[in-house]
Amino acid sequence: MTDVLSGGEAARHLDHDAVDCNQALGKLFEYLDAELGTPDSELIRAHLAECAPCLGEYDVEVVVKNLVKRCCQESAPADLRLRIHERLTIQHHPLATDVRPDA
Repeated sequence: MTDVLSGGEAARHLDHDAVDCNQALGKLFEYLDAELGTPDSELIRAHLAECAPCLGEYDVEVVVKNLVKRCCQESAPADLRLRIHERLTIQHHPLATDVRPDA
């Protein structure tokens, strides 16, 4: 404990580990969604294999992601999707509603 407080080798090692954990956790969602390239993915996988706290966070996120996926299977009704699409179109092209053909 005195090494940590005195800034010795142990403190530098803990700081280094904290940065690694921050980096791993910062990329966790991209890793879960398979959005990382192979080198980054392998680095995260290796970190998770060695770091129990980060692996615990990973496990929690996997459970949450699967729960959301399972609970959010319903589609919006067709008429609701149509109304939303119409509103978005009007908001995206506000002048389109003001254009009237010549009489």
